[in-house]
Amino acid sequence: MKVSRLDYAFAVGRVRALENKLIPRDVFLESAEEKDFSSALKTMFDAGTFLEEMEEIKDTRHLDIFLEKEKESLLGSVSGLFLEKKVKMVVEEEKAPERALRRARETGYPFIIDYVRHRIDLGNLKILARIKYMQLSKEKLESVLMDGGFIQTDRIMDFYDLSYSDINERLKHSPYFEVWSKGIDAFQEKESFVEMEKFFEDFLMRYLRKAGYIVFGPEPIFAYVLAKRKELDLFRIVGVGKMNRIPAEILKNRISETYV
Repeated sequence: MKVSRLDYAFAVGRVRALENKLIPRDVFLESAEEKDFSSALKTMFDAGTFLEEMEEIKDTRHLDIFLEKEKESLLGSVSGLFLEKKVKMVVEEEKAPERALRRARETGYPFIIDYVRHRIDLGNLKILARIKYMQLSKEKLESVLMDGGFIQTDRIMDFYDLSYSDINERLKHSPYFEVWSKGIDAFQEKESFVEMEKFFEDFLMRYLRKAGYIVFGPEPIFAYVLAKRKELDLFRIVGVGKMNRIPAEILKNRISETYV
């Protein structure tokens, strides 16, 4: 029997409660300002909900073990909320967007499909920027582009021969114009793609937040799991940054938007 949106009433209610325990961006920014690794970890730990104990985190190896356990337990803790196996499979394949898109199309949910297509587009634009910077061949670009985004791969290929500012013009009427232009400005100023990647992640997080307006269905569960994963990624960025004594301002430039 097909699952209806109303069947998700309990699951969405549960997720709304879990969302209240997500860590806001301000906490990560505050943690980046802390004097040392342990102080930063305590600030983040106190603001969130975790299964493991912070006392075990003494270095980056312990931090990675901690975060891996958290990511493994995350899917287990919400697996019962996914009433459709195919939606859960999209989450599991999210870091492999082409496979995730095939799964997303099988779900039939436009919000989920479009999220993966945006991820493919932004991945392709990042690949384009890096290949142009490294002066690799057009054939190399063609070999690594992903299919399935809103921007056709042959159009991305056409961008290869353009300057970064000309690509800006071509993207003027796309949803990516602002994040691309800001990312390229930051890259040309600092010769680093770190801020571009942050702007791209900001775009995806803003998209996921739209799930907050969906009353019934799998979308809020889907968005929550990806938001929690991102939270764990930010936890690592701050933790590793503080351990390596990266200046607070540089670290803060890497902290992307959060779900709450």
